[in-house]
Amino acid sequence: MPIQKSDYHPDWSRISLEVREASGWKCEWCSVPNKLVIRRGQGDDWQEVAYTRADLESEWEPTQNMTWARLKFHGLTRVVLTVAHLDRNRDNNEKENLAALCQRCHLRHDIHQHIRNRRYGRYHDREHQLKLELES
Repeated sequence: MPIQKSDYHPDWSRISLEVREASGWKCEWCSVPNKLVIRRGQGDDWQEVAYTRADLESEWEPTQNMTWARLKFHGLTRVVLTVAHLDRNRDNNEKENLAALCQRCHLRHDIHQHIRNRRYGRYHDREHQLKLELES
């Protein structure tokens, strides 16, 4: 799900870049490297499959384009390193509150929020949702 930039610090791009660089461009929880194409196993196990899109094209379909959307068909995923607020407070950008996580670990970290968003709507916990005036 794309982020809504207005919900984050104005300098979020720089902050998140620093966190990802400090992690060595690896997930801090499962150690999978950023941008790698992998096959996930049980738990945090993963297996490297290919380094680039060209590797995938030459391995499976030398005459056709291999799109990233078709990775799932082959049971693969391309790692995207994200930055998570560990206390789930977007205003708390202290270094100890931020972690570079792959998309899988980040989703696991925020799973309860995603469940609430799915059930009640993405903005259910915003201030304006609680201040409804009733007419008599």
